Amino acid sequence: MSSRGNASHRSPHTLRSKKIQLAVGAIAVIGLGIILTQTDVMDSGDPSNGLFPLTIGTTWVYEVQTEMNDPDIEKTLTLSVDRKISFAGDTAWIRRSADGAEYYIRRDKSGIYRVASRTDLEEQATMDPEPRYILKTPLQVGDTWNGGFTVPYLIRRPNEFPRDLKHSHKALMTYKVKALNQDVEVPYGTYTGCAYVVGEAAVRIFTDPINGFNDVPLISREWYCPKVGLVKFEREEIVPGQFMTGGKVTYLLNDMR
Repeated sequence: MSSRGNASHRSPHTLRSKKIQLAVGAIAVIGLGIILTQTDVMDSGDPSNGLFPLTIGTTWVYEVQTEMNDPDIEKTLTLSVDRKISFAGDTAWIRRSADGAEYYIRRDKSGIYRVASRTDLEEQATMDPEPRYILKTPLQVGDTWNGGFTVPYLIRRPNEFPRDLKHSHKALMTYKVKALNQDVEVPYGTYTGCAYVVGEAAVRIFTDPINGFNDVPLISREWYCPKVGLVKFEREEIVPGQFMTGGKVTYLLNDMR
């Protein structure tokens, strides 16, 4: 990614590309939580028992909260389940962001997982090397699974080019079910019986001349609620020293239509 400058010197295509890249990262870190209306009947084919429903044609809006001063972080994130298709010999649900990122999702008795992704700048979807599990079922406290590779989305080099590290660093994210039956309050409502899942990874980077190289944690915290899906998500990438910056971004369910 190029260094940030005055927006008036960047083409509309460049600006849109940067927004799509950030949206892709946010959606990959979020796990693409999808929400079912409270009046809908429980999907008998849903292995998550309502914690991660797939309802075509519904849109969900997340309020984004952060103390980071970064113009690439949008104020809201809008997701929808766009369609269900036959893809690579099996059924896939296509979930889409308003910025043009699409993810191809499958489910079976082992859980719900991503198999491919695409942006509006790409003609064809790119298959994931292996399934990237969002939730492995049945959920039990202490269960863990491999969530695939993640990259630093929030760490920045303030005085270097490129500013971000997502093209040069990656790490395997491991998820763990921390708790079940949690209560969660977000702008859209208060929910009970929610699952709390935490993903952890680390990237080794040179943080500054004093601290040298450090393993910087990449932490994702996700709350899934029955008949609702993902209602809250936090991504935290805190960097020691002064050479680089990081931070925390929180996504809260704010609207559904």
